[in-house]
Amino acid sequence: MTEADAGSSRAEEPSMNAAPVDWQSHSAEGLARLRVEAMPAMELIYLDALAVHLLGPDAPAAPYTVEHGAAIASLLLRAAADSAAVDLVVEPDDRDAAAAAARTAIVDGAHRFAGRGGHGVHQLVTRFLGAAVGELERLKDTPEAQVASLFHYGLLAIASGPQNQTTAETAESIRATFHVWDERIGDGFVPPWRVVALRE
Repeated sequence: MTEADAGSSRAEEPSMNAAPVDWQSHSAEGLARLRVEAMPAMELIYLDALAVHLLGPDAPAAPYTVEHGAAIASLLLRAAADSAAVDLVVEPDDRDAAAAAARTAIVDGAHRFAGRGGHGVHQLVTRFLGAAVGELERLKDTPEAQVASLFHYGLLAIASGPQNQTTAETAESIRATFHVWDERIGDGFVPPWRVVALRE
C-alpha cells in the first residue's frame, strides 16, 4: 500500500461528536450484523480508509491526540457497518486460508461487543484509542507502517471481545490478512468503489 493508492475517501466517516446514542447504536448494529462471509469486504474497506486517511494529502501529523485516535476508530466501526452492503468479488486462493482464524475470531468478538449495546461499543473504542494514538506516534515517520499497524490493532481489538482475550493464532492470522490484501493490491487489485470513481 503506497501513497499512490490513497485517493479521495469512499465515504465520509461517521462523527463521534454526534449524539452518543446515535453513533453508538449505529456502531453496535454494524457489529451485530457482521458475518464471516462479509469479512473480506470489512477488511478491505478498513484498509482502504486507513490508506486514504494516513497516506493522502490531508494526512494527520504529529503530535497525535485522542482526536486522531478517534478518527481511526471511526474508520474501523464504519468498515464493520458498511461491509454487508459491499458486493466484493475476489477470486479465492491459497492465501485466504491464513485469514480464516482471524475472520472467525473478529466476527465472534464483534457480536459479543454488540451484545452489550452502546456500552460494548464504548468499551471497544476506549480500548483501541490508546493503541491507535500510540502507534500513530511510534510510527510517525513511516505512514505505510502506520497503516499496517493500525489495521492489525483495530481488528485485534474487535477479536479480543469484551473480555480482552485473544490468542497468538488470531494475532498472527490478522497479520497474515494484511499481507494477503497488500499482495493483492500490489498485483493490481482495485476495490470496486475505486473502479466506480475512475469511471465517473
